[in-house]
Amino acid sequence: MDPGRPIQVPRDLAPVQILPSQPGALGLEYGTPVALPGQAFAPAGATPVDQVGDGNIAPGGSATLVQIPVPDGQRFRVAGIGFGADDETALGFLSWSMLENADPQIGYNTVPAAIGSIQQLADIFHLSGSSVLFRIVANSAATAGVTFRFICRVRGWFYAIKES
Repeated sequence: MDPGRPIQVPRDLAPVQILPSQPGALGLEYGTPVALPGQAFAPAGATPVDQVGDGNIAPGGSATLVQIPVPDGQRFRVAGIGFGADDETALGFLSWSMLENADPQIGYNTVPAAIGSIQQLADIFHLSGSSVLFRIVANSAATAGVTFRFICRVRGWFYAIKES
């Protein structure tokens, strides 16, 4: 190319469509679409959930620490859970159960609280169906002696199954 020579531009071509520099929000992207299972990976359009709840529980008592209503037409994937207390030694007296409506869930019934913390959640895998009330209910052992404040954090996402 000669630097002193003018560049000729064709005049009969239509303007070139310039693609945006950022991907579209929740829209189709260019390339090959990949469908991953929504229970394993948060799909596009999923709603993140990161909820913290607490309660003062007397010895031998129980309380609902976290309550999450699952919307109609969506599922809830629980990915992590953790517990804390004002006095961390109190966690030795804590057990918890996962309930949908009033039904305890298999594998997560009267579990010791030695799982995860508020800052570092333990990985768990649980799927809740549509239109249920997901709850974490904590129980303090009768041997606790005093009332303790317990804290629970649940992380996951709501998603809908889309037929392709």
